[in-house]
Amino acid sequence: MIQGDKIDMTFCRGCEEGAEMHRPIGQHWWARTDIYGIFTGIYCDKCYESGDSSLYPYRKDSYAQDLEHGEHIWLEEERY
Repeated sequence: MIQGDKIDMTFCRGCEEGAEMHRPIGQHWWARTDIYGIFTGIYCDKCYESGDSSLYPYRKDSYAQDLEHGEHIWLEEERY
């Protein structure tokens, strides 16, 4: 978006590459979310796909769940 003689820009949080601003920011083409849909920030494709945790520090897979690792919230009698 051009405002007077300035261009409204947004920048990748990994490599600082610039791109044209898009509002709302959650709909920007570089907007990233974790597996649960929680917004993690603006990261370009290069940083997002790099696998380098210094460029994109968030997990892309699901987080461990207590029920998958042998810990239960129910009493022993209620499980069976």
